[in-house]
Amino acid sequence: MHAGLTVSWTNFHGIDLPVSASAGPRTVRNGLASGFARSPAGALLAAINIAVRTAAQWGPAIFRPTITRQVTGPAAGALLRADTDDYARLRAASHDSSKATSKPQAVEEAYRFVAYTPAAAVVEVVTMSPGASGSLVLVMTRLHVVWLHGDWRLYAPPDGDWANAATAISSLAGYTLLSAGR
Repeated sequence: MHAGLTVSWTNFHGIDLPVSASAGPRTVRNGLASGFARSPAGALLAAINIAVRTAAQWGPAIFRPTITRQVTGPAAGALLRADTDDYARLRAASHDSSKATSKPQAVEEAYRFVAYTPAAAVVEVVTMSPGASGSLVLVMTRLHVVWLHGDWRLYAPPDGDWANAATAISSLAGYTLLSAGR
């Protein structure tokens, strides 16, 4: 990853997330991760750890404080509203016994920095997950983080919808693998 950075993996509700003693998060409490180094590695780990925690599937006890405390930008409110609506739909669907309850988890596979300064970074993170046909699907999500109030904050995706920041890709060429050592 970066010279001198040792990454380990921690399980967050079935998803392995990268963490580092030197780059963060220093604090993981009530589902939230904070305390990232003001460095490229800290920006990368913040982007991944915060973005994953914005998902509606974790419930409002996790996504609401994550978005209100760690997400910034004009679309942060839209992201919170979308998650609240999505969570309500997920809860309604979970009462329908005809729906499959287990679904394969995504793996944060690789990354590439688009830009980095000590005040802001843009990183493309590639997630690998099983597709409908059983083949693996690669999706690149462009994540923006900014340094505010002593920690990295994730910039909300356009219109509060992560699909607007994601693109299917066919190869990991040009990306740095995160999974080494997992």
